[in-house]
This record gives sequence, C-alpha cells and structure tokens, in this order.
Amino acid sequence: MNQTQIYSFKIFKILSCFGVVLVHYGQITHLNGSIKILTDFGAYGVYMFFIISGFLGYLSFSHSHSCRQYYLKRIFRILPLYYTVIIYNIILYELLLSGRFEVPTDSSHLGWLRYFLLLSQAIPSSDNFWVNLSATWTISHFMFFYLLMPLLFKYVNTCYKALILQLCCFILNYFWNSNYFLPLTSLYYFIIGISIYLALKEHKENFVIAISCLMNIPLLLFNYAPEYVYSNIFMILIIVSRNFYITSQPIDKLIRLLDEYSFTVYLVHAVIIEAMVLMNDTCSLSPLQISIILIVGTAIISILLHHLIEKPISKYIQHKINAL
Repeated sequence: MNQTQIYSFKIFKILSCFGVVLVHYGQITHLNGSIKILTDFGAYGVYMFFIISGFLGYLSFSHSHSCRQYYLKRIFRILPLYYTVIIYNIILYELLLSGRFEVPTDSSHLGWLRYFLLLSQAIPSSDNFWVNLSATWTISHFMFFYLLMPLLFKYVNTCYKALILQLCCFILNYFWNSNYFLPLTSLYYFIIGISIYLALKEHKENFVIAISCLMNIPLLLFNYAPEYVYSNIFMILIIVSRNFYITSQPIDKLIRLLDEYSFTVYLVHAVIIEAMVLMNDTCSLSPLQISIILIVGTAIISILLHHLIEKPISKYIQHKINAL
C-alpha cells in the first residue's frame, strides 16, 4: 500500500468532517429548502468516517508489532479528547448550570458512567441526553470496531471474505430491531473499509466496484435506506481516486493540516453548537452570528486541545511504544 493510495483518504476524512459540521449547522440555524437538503446530506459524512476508519484500522494494525501496541495507539488517539468532552459536560451541567438545568434521570440508572464505559449506544435510555451528548455517539462505535480488529485481521484476510462479511452485516442490520448494542449495526460500514483495503492489496479494484454497483441496484429499486446506497457510492469513489495526489505544495500543506485536526474538529464543533443552543435560551442568535461563533470557536478550542492534550499524549504514547 503506497503513500499515494493513502493520500486520498486524507481528503475524504476532511470532507466527512465538514459534512458532519454542515448538518449540525443546518439544524441549529433551522435552514429550509434546497440549502437544507444540502446541509442534511452532510449526515452521510459519518458513514464515510466509518468506512475510512475500517481501511485505516487494517492499515494501522498491519504496521503494528502486537495487539498491545495497536490498542495503545487507538485508545490514546481517541479517548483523551473524548473524555475531555465528557468531563466538560459534567462540569457544565452538574456545576455551572446547576439550578438552571435539571439533568434528566437515566432510565438505565448508569448516569455519567454510560459515557465513561462507552455504553451510551450499547444500553438504551429513554432520554437522548444519555445517548448522544455532544454528538459523541460514534465514539463507542469506533472503539467497538477497534476492539474486534485482531479477530477481523486474522480471519477476514481476503477480499472475498470481506465482501461476504459485508453482506452478512447488511442482512443482520436488516433484521436488527433492538435498541441494545447499536455499535454492532455500524460494523457494516467498517467492513466496507476493510473490503477496500483488501481490494487494493489484492488488485481486485474493478471486481469490488462491480459488486458495489450490483448491490445498489436492488437498494435503489426498493428505495431502501439511502445510507447504504451512499456508502456503496463512497466505496466506488474511494477506489477510483486511489491514485489521486495534489502536487501543489501550499494546498498539500493545507490538506495535511486539516487532516491532522479533523478528529479534533469532529468532536469540538458539537460542543460549540451545544453552547450556542444554551445561549439561544437567553438571546437569539442570527445565522451570521452562529456561523462566526462556530468557525472561530471551533478553531480556537481545537487548536488548544490539540496542543494541550492530543499532541503531548501522542508523544508520550509513541515513546512508550518505541520502548516496547
């Protein structure tokens, strides 16, 4: 797997992040008409994130010397920032807004433990506060996939096996009616990323593209859930753009910078939006004000958290990994 083939994933990660920010922006500004359709489409960026993570998860595991090393890299790449967001919310709702905001009762009686144990999507709750606070629902899905990585890497080692597993996951999702253990339903999208990885490795790109097109025919005919249709389209786009590379140095630097901050922005922007929702209770914000606060606030907080939390922890863990 050469660096040119990996390069396009940076662009898709940035587009995915931008799409998620866009859909949340559309929700808070109450857009309508054709603009609302455009911003709503950004919600599919989450599924592209899953697909990319499936690909990069396999790539990262193939370069790891052990499961321990792989888990260290994944855990300390995702959880420090995630727990920072959760701790911020505890301080905000339990201390700063005490008396003004009543934290809802969790029907599962787990409370904040749900988020610390990554159970917000595994055990249902009657209140969305305990399911998707600060748009963190995807984190448990990511961590569930990474937990399965050694098993998947060992047994799903050919493109054909990945495609069969992808079909099995689709069938599972079709019949899955439970609100419990929802991360299992996202496995389908991660497996798409694995199929792409193995297709590139085994030079079966055209075969996988053909399969993706065939899968979309019945989905379109029966007007089935569009996230599956778009996921197959994303799969094709990722494969056909595998050798895409930008030679302009300034643009290349910008892409690498945005890629470095993509996960940070992914989590931070939701915190900024929730803060604006609370502000709207006391003073109405115009779309322009929302745009400025979202862009400036997300940029400042992302830079601070990236340099104060993510980079120091990343350097520390890399030092520990090199010492193994």
